[in-house]
Amino acid sequence: MNSLADAAGTWPFSGIRFLMFRDMQKGGEMKRVLLTLVFFGLATMTAVPVMAADQGHGAAVAAKTARAADAAPDQAKADKTAAAGQAPATDQAPAARQKTADKATAAGKAAANGQAGRDETAAAAVKPAAGTAATPARAAEELKPVPLTNSDCVKCHFDIAKDLDAHGGAHLEVNCTGCHQEHPPSGTNAIPSCSECHDPGENKHFATKGCTSCHNPHHPLEINFTTVAATKPACLTCHPDKGKEMAAHPSAHAEQDCNSCHNQHGLGPGQYQTCLDCHEGHTPDMTIKDCLKCHKPHSPTDITYGDDIPVAFCAACHDDIAATLAKSGTKHSEMRCVECHDGRHGKITPCVDCHDQPHDPYIHKKFPECLTCHRDPHNLAR
Repeated sequence: MNSLADAAGTWPFSGIRFLMFRDMQKGGEMKRVLLTLVFFGLATMTAVPVMAADQGHGAAVAAKTARAADAAPDQAKADKTAAAGQAPATDQAPAARQKTADKATAAGKAAANGQAGRDETAAAAVKPAAGTAATPARAAEELKPVPLTNSDCVKCHFDIAKDLDAHGGAHLEVNCTGCHQEHPPSGTNAIPSCSECHDPGENKHFATKGCTSCHNPHHPLEINFTTVAATKPACLTCHPDKGKEMAAHPSAHAEQDCNSCHNQHGLGPGQYQTCLDCHEGHTPDMTIKDCLKCHKPHSPTDITYGDDIPVAFCAACHDDIAATLAKSGTKHSEMRCVECHDGRHGKITPCVDCHDQPHDPYIHKKFPECLTCHRDPHNLAR
């Protein structure tokens, strides 16, 4: 009884089955109810997904239970017949028990077959249909990345897009995918070579190495030289005239790299150093415009000027001559330096250009050099 109750406890609704089993022992008339209970338990098990092995075990337990149930009423009937003096009618009991066991076994097989059928149905659900097998080639085709568009780029690189829109120059016409043809991790050609568009054979500047040292591709004409060690070789490919000028007029400026004066490309405010950033002015109120009236940045010692240069600018370097001229009291002291030294620094205008030959021709013939007598034009002898 205990083993049967334990077996009944392994099925769904175990408590109900156990109570019904207990009642069945009270009379052989409950045999039919027990068989119904066995079939009900097997039917319930088919609705609960269990392993086929467990269902086979359940069928075996059911058969054992049926045989035990058959034996109990037969034994009780035999005892009753013996007591009444009659022969026990046990010749039909083995056939009945065998029939019950056969029914239980058949029910177990049916349950196992039902589970197998459900397994096959589930396998068929995940198995690809005939003619649609996922071959490696088709899988690769399905995983092929979708090409990016310019609108996709802006979603992650909005600041760069704004920069390009404001300062891109000709690069703005190329757009994102015109340069960036691939994007990691699906491709490695994310940063193209500048030479793909800028042919080194067309311009010496395009043959220069390290383009991005000066040029940011998203604002190519806003060039910052402060982080570049040497810029002169690259600069002279576009500005060869400046190189020739410095070579013709050697100076301390010609020995400097271009970025010593040029912080950025261009001549806007803040893009270059002014003369007064390195040099002291000739006068306290001198401006950069005043400097450039005489000095050119790439040939500062080749001094040329117009006729509007005040004496004070010259006197800053020639203070002794200016003092002598001021003390002389002659008409020369009332003149500006550029009236005699016109156009270029160091030029001396001949006296006859202003005075012609004021003396007797004999004297001019005997003394052709005016300074033989007048000594110093800044301090004329009377």
